[in-house]
Amino acid sequence: MKNVKKGKIVACLDMGTSKLVCFIASITNNDEIKILGYGVKESKGVAESAISDMRLAQKSITNVVSEAERMAGFNIDRLMIGLSGSQVISTRKEVSVKIASEIVKTSDINNLANKIRSEYKKSHREIIHLIPLQYRIDDSTPVSNPRYMSGENLYAKFHIVSTSQTTVKNIENCLKRCQLSVNNYVVEPYASLLSCLSESENNLGTLLIDIGASSTSYCITIDGKLSYVGNTQLGGMHVTKDIATILNIPFEIAEKIKSLNSSLLISPLEERELINLKSSINNEGLATIRITRAEFRDIMKYRIEEIFDSVKANLEKAGVPLYILSNVILTGGAASTIGIDKLASEIFAKAVRVGYPNQLNAASEFLNTGNACSLGMLAFLKNMYLREKIKSGFESKSSWFRRLIEKLAS
Repeated sequence: MKNVKKGKIVACLDMGTSKLVCFIASITNNDEIKILGYGVKESKGVAESAISDMRLAQKSITNVVSEAERMAGFNIDRLMIGLSGSQVISTRKEVSVKIASEIVKTSDINNLANKIRSEYKKSHREIIHLIPLQYRIDDSTPVSNPRYMSGENLYAKFHIVSTSQTTVKNIENCLKRCQLSVNNYVVEPYASLLSCLSESENNLGTLLIDIGASSTSYCITIDGKLSYVGNTQLGGMHVTKDIATILNIPFEIAEKIKSLNSSLLISPLEERELINLKSSINNEGLATIRITRAEFRDIMKYRIEEIFDSVKANLEKAGVPLYILSNVILTGGAASTIGIDKLASEIFAKAVRVGYPNQLNAASEFLNTGNACSLGMLAFLKNMYLREKIKSGFESKSSWFRRLIEKLAS
């Protein structure tokens, strides 16, 4: 992030398997996000946020960032990267430290976090998110904020989202070849959550499912805190592959047919309607393939059901009880399929809605399920900027109140 006349400039890059998306925006004096540049390109050399071919990835990233820079009218040098849920591991860990003085200070809490970071660094893991879930002093009941409390030992339970250092190094090496650097990382389903979660949903148990091209990432937020992140190796691309395999047509044609008939809800009169398409058979010319809308719907439905069943099974295997969830939000390109929310509601037995970005005053062309992750990254950067703004504003004051706080904390 940097300061220019347009305000505080932020940028993000969503590195998906099917496409790369780059946004450049400014945070105005009214703390609103204004999109200045946008770029989208086919993803080459990137698979689920990881670099699979350095040269192809460099070219793809350079192209998409350049497109956004041309629209914005200036160049950027740092941006936020989103990581797929398939690249991270979600764990919980409790650590403790001895309270250094009579009361708990910020330094004691920092010691807890540093203890975990040191442990993960030795294991060659990079921490993406470190979220304190609860604190406890000695044998007392859990507390939300232990500062200025007395005791001998401070305990804390953290939710840790980490990724391999190799993944991070390869991403940063690739961006370095593009004359760019990483400002920060965020796990993609959490970014999607930030863009479309309402205030009431933030305080309830909410499951967000981000259906990507080659995999589906999901996360859970409880009491406003990211509590779990997971992934299943099934995505929208597998729906397309099923269509291509069953109908014996090229993948590109199957994708086009899917886009034109992406509905799980059809009337009884429409069920017998035929979808006619032409495809080459053994290079001997074109043949007409006919399939009813009901048959086509079932092809999509069975695979999407499998995606939701896999998410549900993974949550149960991880020991996450479904009763803590109040609702489910669906994002990602496949979430625009008509009737997908009804299907998910039947499987999870929860209230389900499709998540459209609603936390930014962006143009309507950007407010779709496919951009939920990218716009969520901008919301994440905005929150970072506001926290820095509040912190710098507090530190710049020299009032008697600030001196009193410092004295109490010393």
